[in-house]
Amino acid sequence: MPDKVEFIDVTVRDGNQSLWGGTGLTTAQMLEMAPLLDRVGFKAIETITGILFKLAVTHHKENPWDKIRSIRRAVTKTPLRYGGTFRRFIGFKRMPDSVTALVAKTAASCGLRSTWIVDGMLDVAFLHKAAGWAKQGGFEEVVVALPYTISPVHTDEFYAEKARKIAECPDVDALYVKDQGGLFTPERVQTLVPQVLKNSLGKPVEIHVHCNTGLGPLCLLEAVKQGIRTVQTAIPPLANGTSHPSVFNILRNLRYMGYSTGLDEEALERIATILRDIAKKEGRPEGVIPEYDYFYYKHQVPGGMMSTLRRQLSEVRKESLMDKVLEEVVQVRQELGYPIMVTPFSQFVGVQAAYNIISGKRYSVIPDGVIEYAAGWYGQPIAPIDPNVLDKIAHAPKAKTIFGKELPQLSIKELREQLGIGPTVSDEEFLLRYAMSDKEIDDMFESIRQGTAGV
Repeated sequence: MPDKVEFIDVTVRDGNQSLWGGTGLTTAQMLEMAPLLDRVGFKAIETITGILFKLAVTHHKENPWDKIRSIRRAVTKTPLRYGGTFRRFIGFKRMPDSVTALVAKTAASCGLRSTWIVDGMLDVAFLHKAAGWAKQGGFEEVVVALPYTISPVHTDEFYAEKARKIAECPDVDALYVKDQGGLFTPERVQTLVPQVLKNSLGKPVEIHVHCNTGLGPLCLLEAVKQGIRTVQTAIPPLANGTSHPSVFNILRNLRYMGYSTGLDEEALERIATILRDIAKKEGRPEGVIPEYDYFYYKHQVPGGMMSTLRRQLSEVRKESLMDKVLEEVVQVRQELGYPIMVTPFSQFVGVQAAYNIISGKRYSVIPDGVIEYAAGWYGQPIAPIDPNVLDKIAHAPKAKTIFGKELPQLSIKELREQLGIGPTVSDEEFLLRYAMSDKEIDDMFESIRQGTAGV
C-alpha cells in the first residue's frame, strides 16, 4: 500500500493573508464553504491568527469569537487550527503571560482544537512554556514552528539542535518547518529536512512553504521525498503567488510519485469555484506562480508582510518606494542581528526600513517593537546587533521606558482594574478591548446590532 501524505489546509488563513491582505472571507462566505472543507479529509484547517481577529473587527465589523463558533458548528469532523507567537495577541505589543494563557483558554473554548506556535528567536524555554499554556488552555494539538531563514548563523546544525530541544517538551505534539518567506531551494531541503526529522524524537514534522520565488511546489515535493508526511497547501485562487502551493498541483504530483492522500477532489473543486466567484465579485486577485526572483533571497520578506508593506506605502502615497524599502530591509536585518523574517520580526524590520526610506534619515524614527527587540523583551538576538545601531536605539525617546525593564506581569484582575473593564464584561470582550481601541470594538458591536456586520 502506498505511503499516505496528509494535508493541512491554509486557504482561509495564510492564503487570505498572503494574497488578499487578510481582508477576505466574511463569516457568511466561510459558512458557505465550511461543510465542503470538512468533507475534503484535511488533517486540520488553519482558521485564524491575531491579524485576522483584528480584521474581522475593523474590516468586516464581525465578532471573531462568534465567527469561530459558527465555523466550528459547521465543521464537525476536521480540527480547526489557531496560530500565533504566544507573546502577543492582536497587534505587536507584548502582553503579560496571564493574557497569553487566557487567549489560549478562550480560543480553545470556542472550538479551536489545534494550534501552532512560532517564535522568531527560537527561544526554547519560552516555546516550552507557551506549549504548556496551550495544552492547559484546552488545545488538543500543539505544533511548534522552525521558521526558516538564510544567514551565517542559521545552519542545518542550528535547526537540528533547536528541533531536538523543542521536541523534548511533552506538551509539543509535532514540529513544522516554516518557510514563510519562500526561501527554500530543493538543495537546502535535501540537507535540512533530514536533520530535522532525525532530531524530532519521533514526533511528526509538517512542511510549510510559500511560492514567492516559484520554487514552493518543488521544495514541498522534495520534503516529501525526504520523509515528511504532512504538507500545508492552499486552494486556488488563494494558492500560488506569495501564498502556498496549490492543493491540486501537489495532489497530482504526489499521485505520480506513488503516494496516496485520500482527499475528496470533487469537494475541493467546488470550494475553488466558490472562491473564484468571490474573487470575481470583489475584484480580488488570483495567485499565480511568479517568475523566479533572486532578490527574495536577499530581503526575505514573507508573503503576508509583503502585502502589508505595499498597503502601508499606498496609504501614504509612496508606492514607488517599494524597491528601495526592500533594499533597506536587507541592511536593517543585518544590523539587527539577522532576526528570522517571521511575525513580529518581519514587521519590525519592514516598518523600520520603511521609516528609514520615507524619512530620509536612517533610525530617526524607531518603532517601539524594534526598541523592545533590542532590549531583549523577545529573548536575546541570535547574532549581535550592530553597535552603532544599538546606540541609536538605546537613545530613542521611548528607550528609557523599555531598556533595563522587564515586561510587567500583571494578572487579568489587575489588567481589568487598570483598563476599567469590570467583571461583568466577558473574557472574550476583555481580550478584544485589551488589544484594540474601544472605538473599534464599539463600532463592531454597533454594526452587529444594526445588522450590517459582514456586509
